[in-house]
Amino acid sequence: MANPFSSSTPSTSSSQNKGVIGSVDVNRFVRKAQKLQAKLQPQDMIAIFVFTAILPISFIFEVTFILSFWHVLFSAEWFTRVIPLLYLSSNVYLNIYKMVRVGPNGNSSDLPSIMKPGFKYCHSCGLNSPPRSHHCPICDTCIFRRDHHCSFAATCVGHFNQRYFIAAVTNLWIIAFACVVWNWSFLWIVVQNLTLAQYWHIALPHLALMFGFITPYQFFAVFIFITSMVTLAFVTYLAAAQMFCLCRGQTRVEYLMDVHAYDLGFMNNVRLTMGSRWFWTLFSPFVNSPLPSDGITFPVRELQQVYKTTKNY
Repeated sequence: MANPFSSSTPSTSSSQNKGVIGSVDVNRFVRKAQKLQAKLQPQDMIAIFVFTAILPISFIFEVTFILSFWHVLFSAEWFTRVIPLLYLSSNVYLNIYKMVRVGPNGNSSDLPSIMKPGFKYCHSCGLNSPPRSHHCPICDTCIFRRDHHCSFAATCVGHFNQRYFIAAVTNLWIIAFACVVWNWSFLWIVVQNLTLAQYWHIALPHLALMFGFITPYQFFAVFIFITSMVTLAFVTYLAAAQMFCLCRGQTRVEYLMDVHAYDLGFMNNVRLTMGSRWFWTLFSPFVNSPLPSDGITFPVRELQQVYKTTKNY
């Protein structure tokens, strides 16, 4: 008769295996977190704090305090304005998540060891990098079709994840614009009967508060409006910079280097960056929108013109 204490039962072995697998997953997560923390720059930490803490708190403040001046909390009118913004804000954070998850190089993060036509040798990586790729000193690797390093996500924006950055910025711009409109109306509720000669109270609220021309509550209203305007201006700059380069078939790096070889026309440029279902990517980061390029080879403008003139023969 077998001794029940001589060996583990199948259920015990199974639970032990699950425990080992769980500990391995935790250790892998800890190593990834430590690696990410090691490469984070001070500006990355500040930007991540703003994105993960300040923006959500500001959004809650806008929809609960500011919006309550016109609509009762949790009323039908309140929900019709808050629900669309909740959808947009979830899109922003999900797109940033996908941008980090996919990465600028996608599943093709390994650079080829052989030299192909158009490739260049990266002295930092010690490997051959394809056309349009550039080395990021923060990520410490070559990025496929590198656009820029995004501090809010602590990762580079490149070939495979630029669509998520553009979608996030687009959705965030709509939210920021709505907040500016609300804060402007709130400002004039708090600061009433302002003459033309007193407009400097808004332009220089700290001086107006210091000399007693406005109350702390009025200063708070001005501060909220100015902060939202600065946020909108910054997001507008991000969106405009992306649209400008998108129209010209350039990345931010290529714009600075005055490279125009990859301008294939507006729609082709959009599809190269956003994929075949580019329009729907603005509504959800989970839309499947295949890119026409593998991130290593790209059509150039001269060859595109040759193709157009010879395709009917």
